[in-house]
Amino acid sequence: MNRESVWALGLSLSSRVTSAMPEGPRYRLAAGLGRGVSRLFPMKREAVDKNVGHINAYCGTQFTSERVFENFGITLADFLGGQKVEIQVEGRERAEEARSLGRGTIILTTHLGNWELGGRVLSDWGWPVTAVFQPYRSKTMQHFIQTKRAPGLSYLAVGRGAAHGIAKVLRRQGSVAMLADRPFGEDGGWVSVCGRPMRFPRGPFLFASRMGAPVLPGFALMERPGHYRVVVENALWGEGPDPVQNLMDKMAQVLGKYVATHGDQWYCFEPLWENLGNGLPSRNKA
Repeated sequence: MNRESVWALGLSLSSRVTSAMPEGPRYRLAAGLGRGVSRLFPMKREAVDKNVGHINAYCGTQFTSERVFENFGITLADFLGGQKVEIQVEGRERAEEARSLGRGTIILTTHLGNWELGGRVLSDWGWPVTAVFQPYRSKTMQHFIQTKRAPGLSYLAVGRGAAHGIAKVLRRQGSVAMLADRPFGEDGGWVSVCGRPMRFPRGPFLFASRMGAPVLPGFALMERPGHYRVVVENALWGEGPDPVQNLMDKMAQVLGKYVATHGDQWYCFEPLWENLGNGLPSRNKA
């Protein structure tokens, strides 16, 4: 049994235990399990320490790595446990306006907040949405996670045929949902987040530019355990001589705004910023 299969078994057992508990003890246990993970994987903790340290230095905040892991445990409990959570949505009118243009929409979120919850909201709206995901190596893990995802959505794995599938959805005036803060299966391109260079995937922005589709940034932010605020930002459009880079830079600015207020909900457990000083590398190196 590989590591991911072991994780699937552990997550399954944990979700069963926590789902049977009252709300208060459930969230305390979930936060404790998150802290335990940070101690079991010191390299992940070190990466989060560096990420949070830079966010605090740039934004003047006081986020802690411990809180990142606690919040992750709570968010995971809400995703896996199956309990009903309270969701307030801000900006649906922006989403409906973009969709009404008939060009398809590219919905972008990141590993900030409860991104899987965004799929549940879209499913409740009845939108025809295809969510693009990075598959796990373990079939056991993939099956377990897939059973917890929002019903009513179509799912498309990154890999061969994904580009054709995305283009087909947009031509049908459907919506494609993707994560946009870490490149998968591509080198990505450079943007600036919190004043330092990091890589974004180019794929979502390339599709938006070529297909003439608006980019809709959205985030599912935890206000407190079991209570979330889903925010849809204004649609983004590529402009200038390099519309792809322009879209990436705009999305980076939006992400930076939410990192400054919810940096302890950014669940990236690897170093986010390249050690390149404060300046971006030349664009032609992307």
